[in-house]
Amino acid sequence: MPTYDQQVLKNIRFSQTQIISSVPQLSLMSLDETDVILEKNCAVQHWHHVVSGYVAATVPLLTGRRLPVHVYGQGEWFGEQALLTKQPSHFEFACLTPVELVSLPKKCFDAAMSENSNFVCFLAELLAFRAQQYSDLLGLMHLGSTPLQVVMGLAHFAEAQHRKTNASSAPPLCCTVDVPISQNKIADFCGVSRTLFSEYIQHLALAGWLELRYGGIELRSLETWCIFARKQREQPLVKGRPTIVELMKEMAIAHEELGPYRFPNLIDNRFVSN
Repeated sequence: MPTYDQQVLKNIRFSQTQIISSVPQLSLMSLDETDVILEKNCAVQHWHHVVSGYVAATVPLLTGRRLPVHVYGQGEWFGEQALLTKQPSHFEFACLTPVELVSLPKKCFDAAMSENSNFVCFLAELLAFRAQQYSDLLGLMHLGSTPLQVVMGLAHFAEAQHRKTNASSAPPLCCTVDVPISQNKIADFCGVSRTLFSEYIQHLALAGWLELRYGGIELRSLETWCIFARKQREQPLVKGRPTIVELMKEMAIAHEELGPYRFPNLIDNRFVSN
């Protein structure tokens, strides 16, 4: 059986030769909540893989706060943009929770880029996925619909988890997604006030789409959230300011695609489509 480090590199399509040469150069980091992994405008010397916890790409504000613009969860890599452009990091990367990282040196990243077409294909797929998420966030900012910002912001956490589990033999549709991050920080990521965020997630909790707990939330039915996000992107005409009730009806429609293997009694009858 491959070790964890070997499997991590195999998943990004390193060749066996590259795995053997790179594993001794990997380093493991353990960090606490709020620790800064990489400061803005610093040179990037490693590509980082999240073993556990959540990391945010943030923009530091004059007030001392950090505005999250992207969140990376377990199984995700971050920092590739700066490595590819050979420019300092445009973001500050900070821990939203206690985090463990595996770090791949820049020289191993560069060697794989020049020698391994399979790794280049993996990286292209990853960058396309990231570009899609950034486009979502920009679109939501322009639309200005706070309910849509909240629901799609939460869907991003589900999509990140789905990328990690979709190759598993276990059916993903009944998975839950644990987000052990405070509601204040998730609200910042969604770009809405804490008060409005709390209002909308109460609606989602009552309808069964998530569960609230101290210090975090749990999204129910990973696949439903991912289908909802896909349907939002596929709409030929986008409704600019959907209400939370309208969005939950769309969640119910997405849930119906899962057929008879859906969560039992997940949806409040008020939001089931006719």
